[in-house]
Amino acid sequence: MTDSTQASAPEATNSAATDVQSGAPVETQEQQPATPEAAPADKADGDGQPQGAPEEYADFKLADGAELDAEVLTSFKGIAKELGISQEAAQKLIDLQGLLDTKRIQALEAAQAEQTQRWADAVKADKEIGGDNYGKTVETAVKAIEQFGSPELRTLLNETGIGNHPELVKFCHRIGKALSEDSLVMGGDKKPDTRTADVLFGDIKLS
Repeated sequence: MTDSTQASAPEATNSAATDVQSGAPVETQEQQPATPEAAPADKADGDGQPQGAPEEYADFKLADGAELDAEVLTSFKGIAKELGISQEAAQKLIDLQGLLDTKRIQALEAAQAEQTQRWADAVKADKEIGGDNYGKTVETAVKAIEQFGSPELRTLLNETGIGNHPELVKFCHRIGKALSEDSLVMGGDKKPDTRTADVLFGDIKLS
């Protein structure tokens, strides 16, 4: 007599593993590991186009005032093409190079400023032209530069800082002193044909 409330037997499955009581051999299907999908050769952008080295690189953006040597740019494009670097990635490398150049220039300018200051300190500490004589020394040296130096020379001295070099200051100071002494001796009777070489080199005559 079958109980109407008895749960019905579970449906047989296709697997032979469920028929344990029948003594039939249990067959199990070995599970194979899932094969990962092969990664795409090229990463695609939003338009489905592969992001790799373009056929030709577009012009790169440079910082204001920056220049990129044509030969170096050609070499860079060739290497970037060989490595499969995209336009965007190549631009990032260009930006990095620009940053490195800026840092290098700043370091050179700082080193030049430090050297210029060391020269100026050496002039102030010099027993002959420094100390209490510093103000007069500068005034006399400037007189020589203004009389015999061109605007281009003054620009060079200022931009390079070489105008603070102790030996140059001494040189210009001596020229300035020679000019002042010559003016005191000759006064209003100064000969109009006095040459610059006479002031600079004394008795040495230039051929």
